[in-house]
Amino acid sequence: MSRAKSEGSGAGAGRRSSARRRPRPEQGAPDAGGRARGALRVREAMSEREPGSVTLFIAEKPSVARDLVRTLAQTGKKLVSRTGFFEGEGEVVTWAIGHLLELFEPEDYRPEWKRWRLEALPIFPPEFRLRPIPRTKAQLDVVLELLRSPAVGEVVNACDAGREGELIFRHLLEAAGRTGLPVRRLWVSAMTDQAIREGLENLADGRDFEALEAAARCRSESDWLVGINATRGMTVKCGTLLSVGRVQTPTLAILAEREREVRAFIPKTYWEVEATFTAPSGTYLGTWFGPEAPDGRLSDPDRAGEIAGRVAGREGTVEEVESRRSSHLPPLLHDLTQLQREMNRRYGLSASRTLHLAQDLYERYKVITYPRTDSRFLTGRNIPLLVPTLAALAAAPGPLAAAAAPLVEAGKLPLSGRIVNDKRVRDHHAIIPTPNARGASGLKGDHLRVYEAVARRFVAVFYPPAVIESTTVVTRTAGEAFRSRGRLIVSPGWLAVDESGRPGGDEEEQALPALEKGTPVRAEQVLPVEKATKPPPRYTEASLLQAMDTAGQLVDDEELQEAMKDKGLGTPATRAAIIERLIEVGYVERERRTLQPTAKGLELVASIPTRDLVSPALTGLWESRLRAVEAGGLSRREFMADIREFVGRLVRDIAALDAGGLKEKMRRVVGPCPRCGSDVVEGRQAYACSTGKENCGFYLWKTVAGRRLRPGEAEAILSGKRTGLLRGFRSRTGRPFAAYLELGEDGSARFVFPERKPRAASARGRTAGSGRP
Repeated sequence: MSRAKSEGSGAGAGRRSSARRRPRPEQGAPDAGGRARGALRVREAMSEREPGSVTLFIAEKPSVARDLVRTLAQTGKKLVSRTGFFEGEGEVVTWAIGHLLELFEPEDYRPEWKRWRLEALPIFPPEFRLRPIPRTKAQLDVVLELLRSPAVGEVVNACDAGREGELIFRHLLEAAGRTGLPVRRLWVSAMTDQAIREGLENLADGRDFEALEAAARCRSESDWLVGINATRGMTVKCGTLLSVGRVQTPTLAILAEREREVRAFIPKTYWEVEATFTAPSGTYLGTWFGPEAPDGRLSDPDRAGEIAGRVAGREGTVEEVESRRSSHLPPLLHDLTQLQREMNRRYGLSASRTLHLAQDLYERYKVITYPRTDSRFLTGRNIPLLVPTLAALAAAPGPLAAAAAPLVEAGKLPLSGRIVNDKRVRDHHAIIPTPNARGASGLKGDHLRVYEAVARRFVAVFYPPAVIESTTVVTRTAGEAFRSRGRLIVSPGWLAVDESGRPGGDEEEQALPALEKGTPVRAEQVLPVEKATKPPPRYTEASLLQAMDTAGQLVDDEELQEAMKDKGLGTPATRAAIIERLIEVGYVERERRTLQPTAKGLELVASIPTRDLVSPALTGLWESRLRAVEAGGLSRREFMADIREFVGRLVRDIAALDAGGLKEKMRRVVGPCPRCGSDVVEGRQAYACSTGKENCGFYLWKTVAGRRLRPGEAEAILSGKRTGLLRGFRSRTGRPFAAYLELGEDGSARFVFPERKPRAASARGRTAGSGRP
């Protein structure tokens, strides 16, 4: 048994965790010591060049810059690696590392805005300004030095093709003071050499993307205004730190509303009579129904027992057989949200994990197209690549080869508006595999799962509809009627390739024997079964992503989902981060595969006075207005004027809020203090005794050996129990390990290692983040 190391200082804390050490520089960026060297190298490289003789490419990340350099080399343009950029004869390629600049904090505009005071709200900067992000300042210096060089005659925006990539690039131009430079845009949806080469041959005029830039600035600045003013206002008013956001708060409201429904639900007991019938062709199940209970649910258990007793062992006949065949079209291709939902539903992967894997498959392995898309359709420009992509899948080793081969042999694909529809594609088409199918041969684990989901759906959309026969049978025995339902796949069609979109529910999966009207049967086993109504299910990430996509309305029909997309919460690229943010600030917890709001999250949603801020539908309208800015139908000035009016009203409502007792309601008690018996409550960084550090001083750090300690785990420790085996800890050397946690005799939490690791049995006096701060 060993005491575990805490993240932070305090009695028994030992050395500081490796998480507190100086972080390593971002990959591809010069370190602080190389900053001057990088800028100097830029000046040396550009000083003797003719003014306007260089085309500067700016990629969003180093890996994309390397792909650009490789593709340029294939056209005879050789570039040499320097510190922070690649240098060629007429071309220079450099990169950002995501955002290199961020918006000013309030105190950067005015020192008096540093203090959080209601009287200072609303905070409206006269104009939004930018500051460097410290950890990537070195690379920023290189990019700005290049942009300011007189040798640069034009610049190619090679950042990610979307709203955020446009903003990253425009911020850099603004910081360099070179907004007048001619700009061309590289817009690609795959990172294969062929796709990049075609993009370079068809560079767009940067002026065509000014509306996209305007929408990106509106999104960034409106989030700042709402977040800063609402967070400060609610924090000051309630006396506890509260994070409030334009999109995260209505997302939290969706979860809070469902949680209230679950808690208010009162289950009702009912009884069903279930029978097993034997016919000459086989057995099948049936459920009683009658005039007194058309749905088969009886409130009287005696009545259910009476029916069961009268029917058991009796002969009967099939009274009615009704069959109906239906044709089910293949599901649409994947966009990011649908891919995240499928991976969560099938494998329990979080939205952020799926996004990371998909981005890896796009950038590193180059086996799928751009993943951060909101479209489930292709464009006419994609048609020439469809057969080559299918041919690559047919030739590659793997289970999809046999499914793709018949489509290639047929020559002509069955294209329709459900597959190719230019009007339904804005920035990027649906996620599909690239022709680089052999690049997927080495994929394993979750990478392979995500790739196969994309590839299977791509093949499936070209297959014929699935034909399913649904049958309802009514059996009459001893004067009582029983209903049976069954489904039979007559023609699998696309289901032979991709079963993830299988229509129908499990309750109708019974395979019925051959029955017809008048078939004699016998009731072999008849039982009254006690059941209870169930509350609405808590959200999983899969169902929450759907609710965000449709502004809180759960819609199953794919066409209706598509129609509501413009009014969803956030974008496919931001939703994963929103969910993680809600968990990070303590408003939501993951419980197995469900998401549950905490007391703090529930009280926040209930207390916000401006209900527009917690309304998913109204917040969805803001997103539709951003789309209008992006399409050029609404000016940036109009959008921001509406946001300022909204923020002003929000601040007035917060100022008038009666917040008495809210801080106490938001406290989460996780158990009794082992030292003094008072409540231990959840704080930002620790679970601490409510008497304060100046009195008892007991605490459990919320981060232990690099792993977040969940409230339920803290409750187990404080109740004197041992937690289950917890994974995800990291040693001082960075090695992962698993252990149990329990409360030691001295009131501190201690690691208990599994018995199969005997070396872990020696006690070395390290606490698991508890003690006196």
